[in-house]
Amino acid sequence: MQMATICVCPTGAEVQSFSNIQFSTYSTVSGINEYQWNNMVPAGNLLMQTPNLRLLESLHAGTLDFRYVVAKENDTTLGVLYFQVVKFEAAQLLNYFPEDKYQWLKGISTTILKRINARLLVSGNVFMTGENGYYFHNGVDEAKKAAVLRLAVRQIMREDNSINAVLISDLYAPKTAFDDKFLMHGYHQITVESDMSLHIRPEWKTMDDYLNSFSSKYRVRAKKVFALCQDAGVVVRELSATEISIYQNTLYDLYNNVMANADFKLATLSPDFFAQQKQLMPQNYRLFAYFKADEMIGFISAFNFGKRMEVHYTGMKHEVSRPIHLYQHMMYDMVKAGIDCGAERLHFGRTAPEIKSTIGASPSPMYGYLKHRNPVFNFMLVKPYTANLRPKEYVFRNPFK
Repeated sequence: MQMATICVCPTGAEVQSFSNIQFSTYSTVSGINEYQWNNMVPAGNLLMQTPNLRLLESLHAGTLDFRYVVAKENDTTLGVLYFQVVKFEAAQLLNYFPEDKYQWLKGISTTILKRINARLLVSGNVFMTGENGYYFHNGVDEAKKAAVLRLAVRQIMREDNSINAVLISDLYAPKTAFDDKFLMHGYHQITVESDMSLHIRPEWKTMDDYLNSFSSKYRVRAKKVFALCQDAGVVVRELSATEISIYQNTLYDLYNNVMANADFKLATLSPDFFAQQKQLMPQNYRLFAYFKADEMIGFISAFNFGKRMEVHYTGMKHEVSRPIHLYQHMMYDMVKAGIDCGAERLHFGRTAPEIKSTIGASPSPMYGYLKHRNPVFNFMLVKPYTANLRPKEYVFRNPFK
């Protein structure tokens, strides 16, 4: 653990304005005051409570590094901030150049980006969409939260010269006072895929209620998906902790099938994740497996937190799942699970947005801020590249009447 009072140096007025704030930084969850941390994180956010952070740390030691920051002002805890340090392969950004600009950028971009493998400091949990990783007491306004976040990043990077860049991730539009000063402090805005989520209407008491809210076109499509899987003999079963342990290798193989086709990824789950997550959260973590003739051909997992349900990672045997539209069947099954457990909001994350829109999910635009340690590199390369990065465009559907 290292603790330092931020001093007045090149960041100027911001540092002066908050010179009485102290940051204690830790590289392991065992170093922090767990009561202090958990008291600052919202009670319903089990993923950012210390038991789950300890699990992530133990599962990904050697592949990820972690930073925990406690910010105090006049000896009163102001907030806590969580970061992960990942190996970032910049060549993944090639998937985000618009087609009309990609041709003239292709030669230069490919050569440059394939040579960049940076240690990237990311705010929040890279395995979850929308998890920013910073929490403050209620009296802290948005502008001050942003300033404390920037100063915490500055402190971490002063202590660890091996970190090349920082990503403030998964911010939701519209912008607020939180965003006012990032650009003037050398950060560059990046646009990322929207978070897809579904509001579960109070009148949906059963799956039939949900399907009856569809227009006839989408209701017919849903019934066709159900029929394809049924005719193929597909059976779905929610797995217990013991069963997840038994099928651990199969689950991980199916997960890797999907991850191999991902346009962008900052980290990969540990093979032990599914089994250990279920053991830690037996009621809150759920995994549904799909079998055909006793062979597991796919799975989907979710976190259930009362009124909120977060769909997590999935895995599939593509040659079997694609002809029967298994992925879409999984999406419908997640809606059913959400209705059955009384959830009000079902978050699907960023992947496959067009398919998710056909089951009623709508996009919430997201963005972030990226900054490189080297000012010249930050201006000459990060700035123009982030200005040209755009997620793929999709046609979003509305299945409802």
